[in-house]
Amino acid sequence: MKKYSKEELVKEYYKRGESSTSSIRAFSSKHKNQPKVGHHTVTNLVNKFERTGSVLDYKEGMKTAKRTVRTPEIIDRVRDFHREDSSLSTRSIARNLDISQPSARRILRKDLGLMPYKIQTFQFLGDKDVSRRMKFAADMCQKIDEKKLDTKKINFTDEAHFHLDGYVNRQNYRIYGTEMPEIRTKPLYPERVTVWAGMNSKGIIGPQFIDGKKTIYGKVYNEILKQAIPEAHSKGFVDGYIWQQDEAPAHRTKANLDLIHESFDDRVIAKGYPARFKKGTDRSYSPDLNPMDYYMWGSVKDKVYKNRPKTIPELKDNIKKVMEEIPESELESVRNNFEKRLRLTISKKGEHIEDILH
Repeated sequence: MKKYSKEELVKEYYKRGESSTSSIRAFSSKHKNQPKVGHHTVTNLVNKFERTGSVLDYKEGMKTAKRTVRTPEIIDRVRDFHREDSSLSTRSIARNLDISQPSARRILRKDLGLMPYKIQTFQFLGDKDVSRRMKFAADMCQKIDEKKLDTKKINFTDEAHFHLDGYVNRQNYRIYGTEMPEIRTKPLYPERVTVWAGMNSKGIIGPQFIDGKKTIYGKVYNEILKQAIPEAHSKGFVDGYIWQQDEAPAHRTKANLDLIHESFDDRVIAKGYPARFKKGTDRSYSPDLNPMDYYMWGSVKDKVYKNRPKTIPELKDNIKKVMEEIPESELESVRNNFEKRLRLTISKKGEHIEDILH
């Protein structure tokens, strides 16, 4: 087989999703007069390419083989990129680190043990959403620049559903992860548990569990707060810290805002809070600006289904264990990414920022 044919065959292999069968078919259709290529040939060529950076014979290939970029330092930097945003593409990683896309892909898969999974999701933004996002990001960045806000001390909070069968209620979502979520057809009555949790750059608050299909209305959220705020006190996450929550109606009842006010005073980011107390910061619907949405839930769901929990208690234990094992360095990386997202939102005048992030 000629040299150009070897290179072309390897290119077809990566181009067609690393499938030897698909690459052989594509190659054979282009070169009908050449002998048929076998799976063993493709495997050997790909292994040689990934080992030496060349498909040439050993002596000739080693003369021009590139020095590997899969050094411990590069691998650590790729790991940091993944911690900040698990949906970052190999193209973006390669561009940021000045390495080839195949090298970025090999580090993610072979060194970090990650695989790409895709489920798409879209966030609708109306005109009011865009203006509110812009105002929120601008206000936050101004406070950061004036040293009036320390993003290390924001308690980000949120809830999410975890289905026992691994069903993920997402239209479109892509992450690099260690385990493929059990994505199946949604059962008519799926068993699930609703999880509330909080996070900051130093640690986790919770998790707390709401079983079955129980709705989180005002009184239920009040009970959550009555456990979460004392836990935050015990961990040193109240004095000087900020409480952030989304705009769900259950979060905005007078009783719940009053309860938060008792401990956090003007250090609150929540819809309706400034209107009630003339202090704090208003909050609009922006999942891409809440680390709980763009990091925590995806990261936790990536790991809790590894051992295929069979019961709700097993699922709860997995969730607790995964959250307990999140290193502080990872939380700090996510916090850095939050400020980056705020500034990108300003640059996009409140519009979507995914095209810049990815």
